[in-house]
Amino acid sequence: MIAEVEIAGERLQLRSDRALYWPRRKALVIADPHFGKAESFRAAGVPVPGDPAEPLERLAAALAETTAERLVILGDFWHARAGRTCDVADALARWRAARSGVRIDLVRGNHDRAGPPPEGWDGWSDAVLEPPFAFAHFPDASDSGYVLAGHLHPGVVLGRERLRLPCFWFGARVGVLPAFGSFTGAATAPVRRGDQAFAIVEGEVIDVSRGI
Repeated sequence: MIAEVEIAGERLQLRSDRALYWPRRKALVIADPHFGKAESFRAAGVPVPGDPAEPLERLAAALAETTAERLVILGDFWHARAGRTCDVADALARWRAARSGVRIDLVRGNHDRAGPPPEGWDGWSDAVLEPPFAFAHFPDASDSGYVLAGHLHPGVVLGRERLRLPCFWFGARVGVLPAFGSFTGAATAPVRRGDQAFAIVEGEVIDVSRGI
């Protein structure tokens, strides 16, 4: 369920629920939840499945299992303005009210033009700096620290079936988390020699760095 990796001298835990945990800072980090994506599609007349409670249940479980005291979201909190329905906003507000003691840092993503966070989720930052890391949405190298980012929804293609699986991808100066949202898909990560990649396969996190 969990793999460990050392990045910038820090031990990080990679979870099969697509979250990253930084034990020394008791911080849980996720990227690209895209809350309201299914609702956005339905608003456009596309009948797709999706329950706004599902990602929140996974997030609650991750916080409980890690005993994290802080949550960092690396952008694309929302998917689109049409997905900011009353049901989604209410679910998010209730979830937050039940965990008021957890500090939350929200990094602004390109989809967050959809509007402000719901009640209790505080405001946006363009980046959060906490050495040795710089938490950002876009995976651009920075002189401020090793960048942990989202945006790309990275995946790797494995096996004879050529399955594309979500992955954590770490380069020399930038690491990219998989999209936390379950209705987001994955794009093949351009993993280079010397990079590290960890695929999420049937509830396990597997180092596939040498097999790509």
